[in-house]
Amino acid sequence: MLLASAGLVGCGQDPDPLQPEVTAEDLEDVRDEISALERRVEVLEADGAAAPTTDPGAPATEAPQTSPPAEATPQFTEGEDVSVRAEVVGLIATTDIGTAFRVSTGSGRAVAVVSATPVQPLGVQDVVRVSGTATSVDRETFERDFGIAPTVIFDDPEAFFAGEAGQIAIAADQVELLEEAVVD
Repeated sequence: MLLASAGLVGCGQDPDPLQPEVTAEDLEDVRDEISALERRVEVLEADGAAAPTTDPGAPATEAPQTSPPAEATPQFTEGEDVSVRAEVVGLIATTDIGTAFRVSTGSGRAVAVVSATPVQPLGVQDVVRVSGTATSVDRETFERDFGIAPTVIFDDPEAFFAGEAGQIAIAADQVELLEEAVVD
């Protein structure tokens, strides 16, 4: 009897293999989210995270808690006229001639904004409406594309191009500081 039952167990049909319910679109969304997180980390690192203290008894400082903006970062294509309402997540440069900063919306993806006119006062966590043209960052055409020379706006143009070359940024025609604390 034992031999007969062992034989029956071996004759059973294997269950159908599980089919993943992941589409190519799902994978692309995950890649986009990972890229957004990587850029967000770069933004935070570029903004100069506080150096660790050598005093182990020093109190830990916490970043202020803010609610994330609700608007997802639009997918820009080069040459597209854009208008986005977003939160400032990093200041790159502010001069008497122009301003460069990063904005982020609900997805956490940071987008560089370069304005050939100064935007003051502008701070991290401010909400702005930016209108301009989505432009691929290229060292050779930067001044023509953004209306300002990189050496005029950036203290270290090499550092900017190292992180942004080939990325889409907004060549801002207008930057409006908004009173509302919440992004659309």
